[in-house]
Amino acid sequence: MISKIQQRITSFYLWVLIIFLLKSQTVFSNQIVDLMNALRNKTTDDVRSKINLASEFRDVLQTIQKHYYNISVRPCLPGFHFYNGSCYYLSPMTSTWKSASRSCSKIRNSSLVTLTTKDEFDFVVNTVLKPSDVKQAFVGLLYSTNERKWYWLDGRTLHDKTFGHLLHEYRRETSHCGIINIVSKIEVAFEGRNCETDDARYVCKYVQNYCYGKNLCSGRGECMSMGMEYKCRCNFLYRGKKCESFSSKGLQTIVAFVLIILMGLIGCFLKFDICSHCQLRNRRHSLDDFINEHQTILDAHERKKSMSQY
Repeated sequence: MISKIQQRITSFYLWVLIIFLLKSQTVFSNQIVDLMNALRNKTTDDVRSKINLASEFRDVLQTIQKHYYNISVRPCLPGFHFYNGSCYYLSPMTSTWKSASRSCSKIRNSSLVTLTTKDEFDFVVNTVLKPSDVKQAFVGLLYSTNERKWYWLDGRTLHDKTFGHLLHEYRRETSHCGIINIVSKIEVAFEGRNCETDDARYVCKYVQNYCYGKNLCSGRGECMSMGMEYKCRCNFLYRGKKCESFSSKGLQTIVAFVLIILMGLIGCFLKFDICSHCQLRNRRHSLDDFINEHQTILDAHERKKSMSQY
């Protein structure tokens, strides 16, 4: 009877999963298909199968959930190139840096491109610019006359180990807006241009999936891209925007776990102490019994000796 009920529950969950799959995405990974087939063919007569059944359901649900969050993020807009969670757009027309900045801001949540790694730099040059035979394009770089340094729009300085050596000075007095200049087949440089008078094409960028290839949740939770932002779904023990601290439930669990261990150790110690006391008392009783028995033998021997003298 119990076995039939479990089989019906198994079939019910399988149908729920199938309906979910059909509604969320028609093409799914082989991993989910394999897990579903394993659940479909699972018999409940085996004790180990019964124990692993809940675990397999959890694996299926987690896989579906992870895939669902990935496909819920829309693809890049037409004309944009996708790379590492972000979308890049090369303008078809030229404009000034200020006009380019305004144009980018009107496209979703874009801005003039800011570069963080050498790989991203190579992507923009080789995938966005060179195929369109574009030699120069405005990027999100500004020159600070007070600090005499170049800064990306997100506040990072250009003068670092990654890009600092690529900076070429160009009309410093009037050129305060940054441009990528493909000087030759082997040389690419960052240069300055006049923000209001010089024209060039430009590259816009917006983040498509904040979670893509990043460990934003400190390895203590699951990152979910929510359009213009991201959210961390923290594991049981953690909380915070990036799961950076212990949750109250987590602390309570840890404290309870420690108390249980301490109580177990105290119980073992008391049990050991009681057992040791009992063993010592038994040894004393055995020694007393031995002494009494020996004394009884001696007394009997003395009495026998006295009687023989008479």
